[in-house]
Amino acid sequence: MGGNYLCGVATDEGDTAREIRQLAENLTFAMDKKLTRPANFYGVGGMKIFRDLIYVMQGLMKADHKFYKQQGTYDFPQKQKKRILQMKLVGALLAVPSIQKQAKGKMTEAIVGPYRKVIEQVQGGNKQ
Repeated sequence: MGGNYLCGVATDEGDTAREIRQLAENLTFAMDKKLTRPANFYGVGGMKIFRDLIYVMQGLMKADHKFYKQQGTYDFPQKQKKRILQMKLVGALLAVPSIQKQAKGKMTEAIVGPYRKVIEQVQGGNKQ
């Protein structure tokens, strides 16, 4: 998302002080030259998927939506008006403390539930 340039990785395996100095030099060079990571297929594709998801779910992902909007990430027409309205309604409902309390435990089950069936089927098939 951020397009950050990878300057290196510091570990405690080997000459740690030298590796940290090298990393600091690489970081300084990258900042001075304003280096960014080049866009590739996965980065561009992933960005578009998240951009579309955040736009549609802006009612739930308010901070993400605000950030994307400020950054000019929305560069496309969006026609899923019904879905956007549904997500805004869900976001408004989840802003109510009593509903938050009720939904807290059920959210995980709603997300994991469909996968649980598949896992149970696979595990049941392996026992035979």
